[in-house]
Amino acid sequence: MKSVIFLLFLVNQGIDFEDLYNKATTLLVQFEAEKDSAFNKLVELGQDSLYGDTTIDFLVSKFDTKSAIERHRLKDIFKKIGTRGIKGIVKKIDYRGSDEEDRALKQSLWVLGEIGSEEIVEPVARFIKDKEWKIRSGAFTALGKAESRKAVPYIKEGLNDSIAVVRKSAYYALSRVAEEDDIPYLLRGLDDEFYGVRYAAVAGLVKIGEPALEPLLGSIGDNSLKDFFVFKTLSEIDGGKTKLDSYVKKGGPEIRLIIYEVCDDKDKLLLFLENEKQEILKNFLHKRISEL
Repeated sequence: MKSVIFLLFLVNQGIDFEDLYNKATTLLVQFEAEKDSAFNKLVELGQDSLYGDTTIDFLVSKFDTKSAIERHRLKDIFKKIGTRGIKGIVKKIDYRGSDEEDRALKQSLWVLGEIGSEEIVEPVARFIKDKEWKIRSGAFTALGKAESRKAVPYIKEGLNDSIAVVRKSAYYALSRVAEEDDIPYLLRGLDDEFYGVRYAAVAGLVKIGEPALEPLLGSIGDNSLKDFFVFKTLSEIDGGKTKLDSYVKKGGPEIRLIIYEVCDDKDKLLLFLENEKQEILKNFLHKRISEL
């Protein structure tokens, strides 16, 4: 009933979108109540069958703003509006912005990712080969947040990007939708020179779970950095912890630390303590044993 009255009021009075927007994006504490009210009104209007398109077009027209608070509030408004807002954003997605910063396009990709949905995959995928690495990175991140296997062929195109941050975004995206077929790509990510890629690859393998155990064990070799992330992954997969003990004598101190960290068997830890030579790790083992 209240929303009907509100809409009738708007019909009679007209809608001052600019005023609502200014109130919804204010930083002044004394106007907190007005800010929340304006925010909710913009969300309601964006979802409305009568005013939705006009409201969304207005909000998208603000995507080029230089204000960080406005960009975040716009993102929050569109998350509340939901998939109703996708079409309006996509309609204007080719507008990059008023200068070389490409603010409007970056905002479009960010907001589409925050909304999510398979519906964003095709329009976002158009930008995975953009000349600007920040745009490519934003596109891959958004594809991951779509959480659709439909995005995987596009995501895989970013796994070898020359820019580390873009590779990280692509691996992050793959980790969100990872399945058994993706294991070889994720194993390769454990060996990437950029730590952000390696941690994203770990997340993807952990998501896959048990099917990744044997490939992980088979990838253990002489690369101590990659092996560290292999063991880290094994330690986070159910069934992987039990396969770590035999590597205590073979692994370096970083590997042993992971094994000690995930072991919950007091007798095993006492045995590890007897054989451990490094003082720091011995102290760690004493602490772990005292906690059990």
